[in-house]
Amino acid sequence: MAKFFLLSFDDGTIYDRRFVQLLNKYHIKGTFNLNSGLEDFVWHYEDRIPIRRQILTEIGDLYLGHEVASHSLHHHWLNTLTPPQISREIGEDCETLKKLFGLSEIGFGVPFTACGEREIKIIRKFVRYIRLSEFAETFALPENPYHIPIHALYNDADIREKIARFAENDLEDSLFVMAGHSYELEVLNHWEYMKELLSFISGFGFENLTTMEFVNRCYPQK
Repeated sequence: MAKFFLLSFDDGTIYDRRFVQLLNKYHIKGTFNLNSGLEDFVWHYEDRIPIRRQILTEIGDLYLGHEVASHSLHHHWLNTLTPPQISREIGEDCETLKKLFGLSEIGFGVPFTACGEREIKIIRKFVRYIRLSEFAETFALPENPYHIPIHALYNDADIREKIARFAENDLEDSLFVMAGHSYELEVLNHWEYMKELLSFISGFGFENLTTMEFVNRCYPQK
């Protein structure tokens, strides 16, 4: 009976560096979903706080021990794009990240929340798995690696209760995916909160894997 705990964080901002240091302190692996077309891009949280993306060629071994996955080239709403546009957004991002980080295969975390079966059918041609933005109602493993859900955001008011329920579930194998963005830790002043949450999580002895490790374990390629 395995309880798989995955951590999936989006966007690849400069605050990933401090967050990775925290994860390493508590020996927790994470998956970081990056947009290679938005290097050094700055946007403003609530139109007032600047958030900067990393320059990927300067990252070095930041994500060593963790996983890098695609988040599309430019973080568009995929359901507004044509099939050729979706293919470019995913295909070019995947190829760039694979070259930069020496990856033989890569996964994908959906940007925003709109990704239906039309989009999934196109995206899966380029990736090993797809992490959706929809929330799961159970801890059961998805039927295939192209429909991996989210179970909670790190700052949900009841996050500890959700994790405790996951720990108590009696499924033969179960999954919990916790998602978020490292910039939220900065703008919401959640660094101490996250430190306490990671300590809480590490006390359960879950099987903590990167998303790719989970997929290769539970959905071996034929």
